[in-house]
Amino acid sequence: MPVGTHKNAWYALALPVLGKRCQWKQVAVQNASGNNLTSSMTRVLRRHHTVGGCVQLLRNGQLAENYTAGYASLSPGTAVTPETVFRTASIAKLACAMLVMRLQTLGFVHVEEDISALWGKPIRTPHYPDQPIPLASLLSHTSGLVDSPAYFRAFRENTPASELLANPEAFANRKAFERFQYSNFAAGLIGCLLEHRFQASLESLMQKYLFQPLSVDATFDLSTLVGRRIANSYRVLPASRIPDFDAVARFRIASPLDSPDPEHHYLLASGNLYLSSPALAQLCLPLMNGGMAADETFLNPSTLEMMTTPLTAWPEPEVRMRHAMGVLEVDDRQVHPHRLWGHQGFAYGAVNGVFWDAQGNGFVSLNAGASEQRMGHLSSLNRDLIALCIPEASHE
Repeated sequence: MPVGTHKNAWYALALPVLGKRCQWKQVAVQNASGNNLTSSMTRVLRRHHTVGGCVQLLRNGQLAENYTAGYASLSPGTAVTPETVFRTASIAKLACAMLVMRLQTLGFVHVEEDISALWGKPIRTPHYPDQPIPLASLLSHTSGLVDSPAYFRAFRENTPASELLANPEAFANRKAFERFQYSNFAAGLIGCLLEHRFQASLESLMQKYLFQPLSVDATFDLSTLVGRRIANSYRVLPASRIPDFDAVARFRIASPLDSPDPEHHYLLASGNLYLSSPALAQLCLPLMNGGMAADETFLNPSTLEMMTTPLTAWPEPEVRMRHAMGVLEVDDRQVHPHRLWGHQGFAYGAVNGVFWDAQGNGFVSLNAGASEQRMGHLSSLNRDLIALCIPEASHE
């Protein structure tokens, strides 16, 4: 994906000429109301060269219209439907944070805990060996853990988490909460800590405490999706018919995740969540409705406030976002006149997003590939969907 202002500028110039062309003409709408955005949604998704995607609207904290377009797979051609399952990429971090906050509401964990207590042995930065690393700092990307070269090699080598944590490269020279630095390793480690504490797989914890109570059809275990329509992911620049994420090939080699493996499951919580756009919208409803689900408290008020209150800003001044615990706050009048919350997910060409306002108006967008251009970290596609799907008038 393009990183940096200059690369994004070049990407924007090249996309209309060299980008993959849309092989569809118009979106389809389900549950249409008087607020039908079919024409505008078609323009936005085609402008960003979306291979295929599903946009679920949210209105007043409830699911509203659903828009689908294009293809989940190009060869063979398989159309996207509201039931299409997508890999969410980093939006999985939001789901993992919700699990932690649900466990905190139930009194099983607390974000102020030292992660050493969850792991069963000390985890310390070698630069400050006497300073604890609280769970909250992992959730907010302020732990000092970084995505080291050893972490990226672990994709191939299956390195145990203990070995990565023993490597000084895994830590920046700073204390917890001192500075924001986005870290997939830190986010993925949360799943390992929970597996060690509860002696249960992350998948089983997600199902028991998060997905099943909220009636959400979702999984971190790709091997369970037998017979489901799972979307590929394609790069639209440079254009290719070969998916960067081949769902069928991944499914064939997927192993069940029904047993805990804290030493090796650090790649799950950071990005490997599978679900449909309506399911992701359903998952996020407690965050828009004061922590309530089915007229019962799912996340207590103090826990919800912790989750959605930013602890730190992006270090780059052009990024008008601040990070809470698993949730981004967008406070940029050039994007929207009012404060928004949500998360993005970039991987293998997919550009996903979920954003909402204080009134529970928003959207979930999952796709099989789209323009990866960003403006101040916020993807241009999500920026346009915010303008289209979250009305300014609702705040008056």
